[in-house]
Amino acid sequence: MAPDIFHVGDDDKLEILNENPPESARERVLKAVRVCPKQAISIED
Repeated sequence: MAPDIFHVGDDDKLEILNENPPESARERVLKAVRVCPKQAISIED
């Protein structure tokens, strides 16, 4: 959903590439949070 923000490696671990994404990426980030199969992503405002 947001490969410029998050990356899941071959070891199945989530890496955050950009902890402060631009507002223009907000919808993609929100969608990534909703569809994350492990619920490993959350948003703090």
